[in-house]
Amino acid sequence: MTGDREQDDDPVETVPRLRERIKALADPEGRYVVACRVSGVRPEPVRDRRFETYADAEKASELAGRYRAAMRRVDPALARYDLTVSETDDSTVELVSVRERTARRRENGLPTTSQTVTLAGNGSDEWLRVENGPVVEFAGPDALLDDEFVTRQLDSKLRENR
Repeated sequence: MTGDREQDDDPVETVPRLRERIKALADPEGRYVVACRVSGVRPEPVRDRRFETYADAEKASELAGRYRAAMRRVDPALARYDLTVSETDDSTVELVSVRERTARRRENGLPTTSQTVTLAGNGSDEWLRVENGPVVEFAGPDALLDDEFVTRQLDSKLRENR
């Protein structure tokens, strides 16, 4: 394994090799996926990959971290993800809310924050992303809410913030 890590120094060789190793571990019917622990995003090179065993998914997670580190040598701004293994559930809709500190300060000197809410399906298909907007309910106890109901919530929240 030591020799393998030494090869990670050259992104041109490392990236395709790691992508192929992840592909070899994948199983289209697998019950495990690799995703960001915080946002649920499944980034490249594990975006559309499933794994039959937890051990295969765990190995893919480690390889994906090395892949993204190699890519970051080419593009230092590449997004960072805290990757973890989880079981798939194709029927779910994921709602993720992330609050980040900005460079701006409030009048009292405290830092301002930016909140992003993302609604996604299957961990990789982003349906809707709202930044610094009102947060509304998109799903009821048994199903997604209809567009008219969501629109009424948005209108109500926007009027509150005027």
